[in-house]
Amino acid sequence: MRKKLTNIDYSRVMHPDDKKTVDWLNGLQVPYMSKWDFVREIAKHPIDHNLKTWYEIFKSDLKYYTFKDFLNATTSKYQEAYNEVENQGEGINITADSLPALHRQLVEACSILNIKEPPAYSTDWYYGPFHYSNGDKHRRIVMMSGCADLFTEGEMAFILGHELGHFEAGHKPYQMLIMSFYLPFMNDPVFKSWASIVKLPLFEWYRKSDYTADRIGLLCCQDINVAISTMIKKAGLPKKCYDHIDIQGFIKQAKEFEEKFTGTVNSVIKALTVRSAEFPWLVDRAAKLYEWYESGEYQQIINQQ
Repeated sequence: MRKKLTNIDYSRVMHPDDKKTVDWLNGLQVPYMSKWDFVREIAKHPIDHNLKTWYEIFKSDLKYYTFKDFLNATTSKYQEAYNEVENQGEGINITADSLPALHRQLVEACSILNIKEPPAYSTDWYYGPFHYSNGDKHRRIVMMSGCADLFTEGEMAFILGHELGHFEAGHKPYQMLIMSFYLPFMNDPVFKSWASIVKLPLFEWYRKSDYTADRIGLLCCQDINVAISTMIKKAGLPKKCYDHIDIQGFIKQAKEFEEKFTGTVNSVIKALTVRSAEFPWLVDRAAKLYEWYESGEYQQIINQQ
């Protein structure tokens, strides 16, 4: 029986590198003029003031969006609309009536993580262990149809917790910004130039955001072996080998990867930003998750409930 986490503080669960970037992004501000007094004043008295005075008038009327609010009004808005059309047109909505067993798993995951409003939930055809989430105001988890067959009940709890974790950690506006780089209607040259500047650091962060989501997935399934077996399947374990999953061998591989390649992995991933964003390395993720588990922080959170 998994314990319900009624006192969880997700900001304290986040991986430090992830939290540092999200806090920085949340603190960014985008300027705008709210009353347009500056423009009206110029129109009324075009030659009455010098440049310094005009600047003071301009500055006094300057207001700011947070970067997150700016994204919610721009890229997130269009990305959510695009995703909803695609999901509604291609997939099956998972509800208590249409697919009650799958819907129950989502409700239970939300209950464990103290999430009051479950997101929309749908499936799509692809027979593999893949899943994703989208939206911030209009949240949705999409589960590839193979997940229902390939994952156990506990493993489903891990991946549902992982996707719910992206929502709770505040990742989605910035992840949707990354996804907007690939929308077919984002062909404006100015947007492309700007996007080329921010892509590199955002892709680097995207990989690290999964470290946090994996932690929340573990808090949802509450079994490190289940979390690791999920990653093994996602890493490419053949289905005929599912009865003989070598969890300890994968943990050993993860530890060796962390010890041997930590110095070079970041530079390699920076050079392969697109792939690292779309297909984060499961061995690297397992190493980071197991390190957090062994640190005692996971058990401390469980014990505090």
